[in-house]
Amino acid sequence: MFLPCTAFAQVSDHRNHGVDSLERILATHPPTGADLARIYNGLMSGYLESNTEKSMQYARECIAVAIPLDEWMDVSDGYRVLGINFYLISQYDSAVVYYGKALDASGRMRDLPDRYSEKNIDNRLSLTYGNMGNLYNMQGKYYEAIDCYIKALRIFEKHDWKESQSIAYQGIGAMYLSMDNYEQAKIYFMKLDSLAYIMGDATRIAAAKEQFSLLYLSTKEYAQALQNAEIYYKLSLSDPETGEEYLARALNMLSQIYLEGFGDETRAEEYARQALQMLDTRDIPREKSKSLCILSMLHLRRGEWRKAEQNALEALAADDSEPANTLVLYEVLAKVYSHLGNAAKANEYFGKHNELQSSWSSKHYQSAIREMEVKYETEKKETQIAALETEKRLLATEKRLMMWWVIAGSTVLLLALSAFFFLWRWTVQKRRHAEIRIRQLEQEKQLIATQSVLDGEIAERMRIARDLHDGLGSLLSAMRLNLENVFSCATLPPDATERFSKVLGMLDESTHEMRRVAHHLMPDALSRYGLKTALTDFCNAIPVAEFVYFGDEQRFDRKREEVVYRIAHELINNALKHSGASHILVQIVQEAHRIALAVEDDGRGFDPRAVTSGMGLQNVRTRVTSFGGTIDVQSDAEEGTAINVEFQL
Repeated sequence: MFLPCTAFAQVSDHRNHGVDSLERILATHPPTGADLARIYNGLMSGYLESNTEKSMQYARECIAVAIPLDEWMDVSDGYRVLGINFYLISQYDSAVVYYGKALDASGRMRDLPDRYSEKNIDNRLSLTYGNMGNLYNMQGKYYEAIDCYIKALRIFEKHDWKESQSIAYQGIGAMYLSMDNYEQAKIYFMKLDSLAYIMGDATRIAAAKEQFSLLYLSTKEYAQALQNAEIYYKLSLSDPETGEEYLARALNMLSQIYLEGFGDETRAEEYARQALQMLDTRDIPREKSKSLCILSMLHLRRGEWRKAEQNALEALAADDSEPANTLVLYEVLAKVYSHLGNAAKANEYFGKHNELQSSWSSKHYQSAIREMEVKYETEKKETQIAALETEKRLLATEKRLMMWWVIAGSTVLLLALSAFFFLWRWTVQKRRHAEIRIRQLEQEKQLIATQSVLDGEIAERMRIARDLHDGLGSLLSAMRLNLENVFSCATLPPDATERFSKVLGMLDESTHEMRRVAHHLMPDALSRYGLKTALTDFCNAIPVAEFVYFGDEQRFDRKREEVVYRIAHELINNALKHSGASHILVQIVQEAHRIALAVEDDGRGFDPRAVTSGMGLQNVRTRVTSFGGTIDVQSDAEEGTAINVEFQL
C-alpha cells in the first residue's frame, strides 16, 4: 500500500526545462561552475522517467561538479535522483544508501544559512523522507515506512504546507485502516476532512469522504458509510479532474454498501454494472476486478452458480493483487464448486483461501506501528528530559561557583552570607525538583509503552478471533452442509456409512473447537454483557471454580474490563496448573470508585518471595501496574494462595 500523494512522489520539484534544449546548451555553449551543476540537475530530472541510464549518468556528474562548490542543494538532488533510479530498477539496498547521502547533503545546507533558507532545506528533507517511506512500504518494512512518513509530516506541519499535510494524513490513515486499527485511522481521516474543508479543495474533500466510507464499511456502520459514499460519488461526478477511476471506485463502494449493509441486491447490481460498463474501455484492472467480485457474490446469493463462477474467474484474471478482494473470490469459488458437486475444485479454492488468509494475517506490522506511535507520542517527553538534564548541569556549575565565592568572601557581612545561604538552598531544591521530574517523565514513558503493548495484544486477539469465526467457521459449516447433501443423495454400504458419520462427527468437533478457541481469545459475552457475565460463563466451565459478584453491575471502559478479565483468567489457570486445588473462589467487588478482584484456592501454595521466574504472575503484575492498580499476593506452603487486585475507577 502506497501513499497516493504528490507530497511523497518519487519525482522531485526540479526545474522543468526540456531535456532537448538543455542538451543543446551542453553541446554548444556549456557553462561552468554552479550553472553547469544546474544543467546536469535539470537533465537528471528530465530523464528520470524515460531513460534510467542517462538520468543516473547526469546525477553523478551533477554531484561531482557541485561538491567542490558547496552547492549542497544540487548534491542532495543528485543523490536523491540516484536513489529513485535504483528504486525503479528494484535495487532497494542501493536506493537506501543514496537516500541516506541525500539526507546528509541536506544537512550540510544548514552550514550555509546565507545561501539556503530553512524552507529550502526542509523541502529537500521532506522529499527524501517521502521517497524512503515509499521504498520501505514496497519492501513491507512498515515500521521504517511510518517513521519516514511521520518525519515528513512534521515538516509539512511546521511550514503549514496544507496540501502536503492533507495527503500525508490520508496515507497514514490508510495504513492504519489496512491493519484494522480503526481508532487511529479515524483520527487521521478526521484531520484530513477538517483540513480539506479549510482548504476548500473539492478533490481533498472527496478523498476524505472516500476514506470515511471505507472505514465505516469495515466497522459495519453502514448508514455512515452510505452517507459518505454518496458525497464522494457526487463530488466525483462534478470534478472532471478525478477521472473514470475515481468514479468507478465510488460506484463500486455504493454497490458494496447496498449489498453488505442493506441487502439491496437490485441497487447493488445497478451500481456494479455501471462501474463495469465505464471500465470496459479503460485499463483499470483493480476496479474491474472489484465490480466483477460484487456481481459474483450477487449470483452466489441467488444460486446462479455458473454466472457466479464466470464473474469470479474473470475478476481473478483482471487483478488478483488485492488480498481482501482475492480472499472473497476464493471463497465464492469454493462455495460454487461445492454446490456444483466438484469436490476437487472446491478443495483447491478452499486451500488457496486458507493459504492466502494465513499469509495475509501473519503480517506482524501492528505491533511495530503501535511502537512507532509510542515513539511519536513520547518524543516530547524525551525532549523535556534532555532539557532538564542540561538545566541540572548548569545548576551544578552555579553551585560550584557559589561555594568558591563563599570561601573567598569569608569576611563578608552576615547579611551577605545569609543571602548566599538562601541562594544555595534554592539551587539545591531546584536541582532536586529537576531530578524528581526526570524520574516522573521516565515512568510516564514506560507506562505509555506498556499500555500500547496491551492495546496491541487486545487488537490482535480481536482480529484473530474474528478471522477464525467469520472465515474458517463459515467454510466449515458450508463443508458440512454439502457433505450431508452428498450423504442424503448417495447409497453407501454400512461400513462406509459408519465412516461417513465419523467424518461428520470429526467436522463437528473441529467447528466446536474453533469456536471455543475464538471465544477464549475474545469472549463475546465480555464485549456484549460485561465482566460479570463473562466471568460467570468462564467459571461455570470449570468444575472446581466458584464465582461471586458483589456491588454495582454498571459497565466501565472496555480496556479495563478486558484487563480485569485477563487477570482473572490468568490467575485461575495458574491455580489449576500449579496448585492442585480442589476449590477456587473468584470474587469481584465493584463500587462507584473502585473494582477489586480476589482469587483464592486451597492448593499447595508457594513462597512469593522465592518466585523469580515464570511468565504467568509476572504478566499479571505488568497488567496491573500499567493501569495504575495494586496487587497483594499471600501464600504459604500447603495452606493455599490468596491474590487480591484493586483498581481505582
